[in-house]
This record gives sequence, structure tokens and C-alpha cells, in this order.
Amino acid sequence: GFMIQIPNTMRPGVFISSSVRAAASGNAVRTVAAVGQAGADAPQGCTVVHTREDAAALGENSALQQMVFALLDAGCAPVRAVPAGEDYAEAFDAIAGIEEVRVVVSDGGGEAFAAHLAECRTAGRERFGVLAVSQPEDAAAIARQLNCERLAVACDGGSCTLRTAAAFAALIAREGAAGCYNGAELPFSGTFDGSLSDGQVGMLLAAGVTPFEQVGGVVECIRAVTSHTLTDGLPDRTFSAVSTVLAVDEVVSGLRYAVRARLRGMKNSSATRESIASQLTVELEARRLEGVIDSFLPPVVAAHPKDPSVCVATLSFSIAPEISQIVISAEISI
Repeated sequence: GFMIQIPNTMRPGVFISSSVRAAASGNAVRTVAAVGQAGADAPQGCTVVHTREDAAALGENSALQQMVFALLDAGCAPVRAVPAGEDYAEAFDAIAGIEEVRVVVSDGGGEAFAAHLAECRTAGRERFGVLAVSQPEDAAAIARQLNCERLAVACDGGSCTLRTAAAFAALIAREGAAGCYNGAELPFSGTFDGSLSDGQVGMLLAAGVTPFEQVGGVVECIRAVTSHTLTDGLPDRTFSAVSTVLAVDEVVSGLRYAVRARLRGMKNSSATRESIASQLTVELEARRLEGVIDSFLPPVVAAHPKDPSVCVATLSFSIAPEISQIVISAEISI
């Protein structure tokens, strides 16, 4: 418990006794995994990499090693590294069960990547993917084909896209749902040689690709979008912002962690259901104070009408969207 300190002075006044702690969150540990082409002698399966020396085994200057180096330079350690052969699905399977992996960066295997993210979502392990594609036309085509709300296709039009994508993944892992990604500075190390014209940037954003550029020596994410642009063939930007998807996932997984501990030996009684509703309210309020969600309605927890062992919690909350544009309408008289 927190002890209140009594001031050791008799002088009248207002004295503050405070304790600082990290906000409780079910997913405070967000680690990044990298999947990509590696050297012929690279160890198979998932390798835990703590230092650059550990990454030497992944193959000199291989795609996987470049991404792992960029992640380590950005302060993401340890990194889970998985060499991918012809079959990317097998490589993604190697990290499927690791709960703390929240972000995955890859150099290819788009369809297997999207399928992996969907499977993780179904299994209650929300994670976000970043796919590196160097050329703007290829990136746009891949994003349209995948149309996945948990996958961002990263493009910078240069030769260092693997490092750009890894730095973006590191930023997502660090900031989570509370981060603002439009115009955000990447923890990028090394030389950046990417270049995209205004026309290419517009084309990429319309296709659901996240473009990057260098501004004054700093590598920035122009606007963070997912590859989800269509629902049932019709244009839909509901899941377009990376921050929106991260917010949904973070709130849902936080709620799951909050009530999971209470499952053991609980009776489906009114007292228990009230307790679960209180727990969910506390978690939602914490997310609202963080600015991740805008508002929420009090959770309603009830027993399932057909199965007495099932307890149904109904939640309603609205996500606070990230501002991407400010339009100033000026009426000027001369």
C-alpha cells in the first residue's frame, strides 16, 4: 500500500505526498518479431536476438539481419528473428504462439502474413504487421491485393526500405495505441536514400500504403495507413488509420487481461457479474484517460440465456481518431 508521509514541520501549508507508478496495462511488454530471407547457415525456427553479435548468424547483410539491426538500433531488444525460405507461412507459424509479440515486420510473404495476422486475432493474440516493399507501384498493387486492416505496407522508394519498415515497427511497439503516427519521426539509423514524388505519395495513400520521406535529416512517416481500403468491394476507410486499429486491439486485449485472472473458480452469480462490470469499467476509464478511447457506455454483464456457464459482457466505446488534416477556411476581404 501507499504510505502517506506526514511533513516534519509544524509550519502551516499544503504538502503533497505522491507515489508514481506505471499505468497498469495488460500488454505493457510489446516485442517485435522479424521474418525474412536469411543466410544459408541461419538457424531455423525462431531465434531470440539480444545484441548485434547474436544477429551475425542470420547471414551477412541478409534481409533478416538488416531488419534485426534496425530494430536493435531503435531500442527493441530482444527481437524474435525467423528465417523465411520459400514458405513464409511456416516462418510465421514459428512465432504464432508467442503472446508478447505485438508487432511483426517482414520482407515478403504478403498473403501468408495477412493470414497469420487474422489467425492471431482469432486466437486472441492481437498483433500488427509491417511489410516492406521498395517500389511504389509494387507496394500499391500488394496493398490492394491484401486489403488487410492489421497490415501496413511500408514504402520509401529507396534501397533501405527494410530498415525503414523495421524502424516503423519499432515506433509502433514503443508508442502503441496512444502514439500519433502521422508525420512521426522514425527511430531510423544509417543513411536514408528514399525518394517519392508528391504524385507517388498520393497514389500510395489512396492504395493503402504508408509512405516515408526525409525532412531536414529526419526520416518521417508521412501518414500511417493500413492496407484496408475496401469492404465487400466498396471503398471503406474505417480501419484506414494505423492508430485506430492499434486502439481497438489494445482496448480489447487489455479488457481480456483484466477479466482473465478472475475466471478461475468463479460462480456465474450477480455479485460476480457486477465485479466483472466494475473491472471492465476501470480498464475502459484508464484507456479514456490515456486518450486511446473517446468515450464509453457502462458495460452490461449478464448470464447467457441458453448456457448458464457463459457470462456475456456487452461493451460500447468510441475510438478517438488521429487528426491527419486541419482545413482552415479563410474569408479574406481586401
